Amino acid sequence: MLEYAARWYARGEPMATAIDDSLLRHFHALEARLENEPDGVSGEIAVGVYMMSPRPRPKHGGVQVKLSSALHQRFGRGQGGEPPEWFFAIEPEIRSERALSRLVPDVAGWRRTGAGWPDMGVTPVTLMPDWVAEVLSPGTEPTDRGVKTEAHGAMGVGWLWLVDAERQRVETFANQRGRMVAGPVFGLGESIAGEPFGAEPVSVADALA
Repeated sequence: MLEYAARWYARGEPMATAIDDSLLRHFHALEARLENEPDGVSGEIAVGVYMMSPRPRPKHGGVQVKLSSALHQRFGRGQGGEPPEWFFAIEPEIRSERALSRLVPDVAGWRRTGAGWPDMGVTPVTLMPDWVAEVLSPGTEPTDRGVKTEAHGAMGVGWLWLVDAERQRVETFANQRGRMVAGPVFGLGESIAGEPFGAEPVSVADALA
């Protein structure tokens, strides 16, 4: 782990805008390691911390598909000849050198009238999503709740959902000055309304049931 990144994460301080050359060299070395991992090995870099995750259970993938499909049906279709407002992708690789991070969120969405849509023919993606979701599983929950949530904030992701299929709930977070701040928690019988998807509610059951 990089000492500077470790101190920043442990104390909850904002990372400096200018990154030291030694940190960048170390980050690039971690990226080289990441790109040389064998097939079947899942690796990510969060604020200079190299993470390896076990392959998720099929249930995890099922929730990814249900959530992405529910959001695409509601927000990812154009009307009246207009292009859709949102583009959603499952497990895109996103990269921020400034935040020393290279992550693979379970689901991510870009808003057309926000920063626009990325070129999905290029990976990793350097245009940060407006919204991401992480599906919690026993093997990834500690990092999803900890350093990965902090990394999403540092990278500039606008909103984060932690989707908990075991407890049947969705925890929401909003980015405030580079930090993810916890918002409302929605249960199975409830619907999520508000930013970033506007007043039209999203049923938790559509993603989890």
